[in-house]
Amino acid sequence: MLKQGSKVVIIGRTNVGKSTLFNRLSTSVKSMVLDYQGVTRDFVYDDVVWREAQFQLLDTGGIDFKKGLDFLTEAIRERAIVVLQEADLVLFLCDGSIGVTLEDTTLARFVHKLEKPTILLINKSDSKQTQDHIQEFDKLGFEKTLEISAQHGLGIAELLDEIVAMLPEQEKALGDEPEYKVVLIGKPNVGKSSLMNLLVKRDRSLVSDIPGTTREAISDNIHFYQETIKVTDTAGLRRKSSIDENIEQLMVKSSLTAVKESDIVLLLIDGHEGQLSQQELKLLSYAYGENKAIIVLRNKEDLITPDIEAEWKFDSAPYEYLLKKVEMLTISCKTGLNVGKVMPLIKDVWERFNTRFSSTELTVLFKEGLERTPLYKGGHRLKLFSAKQIATKPPLVRLNVNEPLWFGDSQKSFFENLLRKEYNLKGIPVVFAVCKMSF
Repeated sequence: MLKQGSKVVIIGRTNVGKSTLFNRLSTSVKSMVLDYQGVTRDFVYDDVVWREAQFQLLDTGGIDFKKGLDFLTEAIRERAIVVLQEADLVLFLCDGSIGVTLEDTTLARFVHKLEKPTILLINKSDSKQTQDHIQEFDKLGFEKTLEISAQHGLGIAELLDEIVAMLPEQEKALGDEPEYKVVLIGKPNVGKSSLMNLLVKRDRSLVSDIPGTTREAISDNIHFYQETIKVTDTAGLRRKSSIDENIEQLMVKSSLTAVKESDIVLLLIDGHEGQLSQQELKLLSYAYGENKAIIVLRNKEDLITPDIEAEWKFDSAPYEYLLKKVEMLTISCKTGLNVGKVMPLIKDVWERFNTRFSSTELTVLFKEGLERTPLYKGGHRLKLFSAKQIATKPPLVRLNVNEPLWFGDSQKSFFENLLRKEYNLKGIPVVFAVCKMSF
């Protein structure tokens, strides 16, 4: 059994195929692959299982040692170096079709100084140009070298065998599967990455004033009250009219996938703007339509004035029907205000998401409600015979009635309102299934 948390880190200069290799080895998480330099900025990871062994695979941004680089490039390099220092095994990837470059040589010297077990991978081995350059890679000085093609899968099984053989072992590894998944969504530059770093208590996501700094869904685990919670920071979602590049389209796809795979959605908004934008309302409706538990976090409280607060109350009034169903917390990632309340609130919402009602309580509650306020459809009175919860996450309630076709959205809302008045269900959706009572 491999050591718990064994980390295998892919490094290399920009645009040599690191993300393609990661996607070839990864079973679920996918790293962006485009023919641009610097597409991968944060590191992404996934747990890989091979021949009953498991390890954590990490894909880093391309490392550039040139001087006088811009802020983001330097931040990417620093992030990659931190990840490398924690690695149990390094996969040093080079582009065989180009041969050894000065950047490869500089990076090789750095890797040797780390004194980490390393496999030199010569990518694009199926190319004739690679065979012309193959001898050049000996001068990089690595004992273990493999020729692969990340794009076509050549040599991948041999690579996985070598990874498992070179990683440290431990008698028993403990699982660290998350109990549930939380995703951060919102427009660019509202503070998602800052909040992510505060929650995981380390610099997990790159933080910059430049919109679009986070391009991929970045995940990490948080341990809270003996539970493991997977938290994902997503790329800022933009209006379709502003999407004019492939990379932007991938940002949207990655973020929406993260929402679908989550249990709880944290919608982070800029409180300083004083209102919910149409895009944020669409995000809210989308998450609710996907039956996700929802928490709205109003960031930048330190910038909210009484006038802004008054504007917020006025502009959000038309959406009260939706906002009253979700949890809302005002925070400041800059000052730390209420950030400590985020995880306890997440846990409370998760417990509500798992709420179980007794069939007797549900039946009595709904029948008494119908006695006080009878419902009619086309002159016919709606009757409910019994109610029973049949699932959680979210709570799914089956209504046994006289005529299912008479119970539309407004009738279901009637029962939902009864339920919300009786129980604290803030932050979670409730779903109803209507069935004809058979005697």
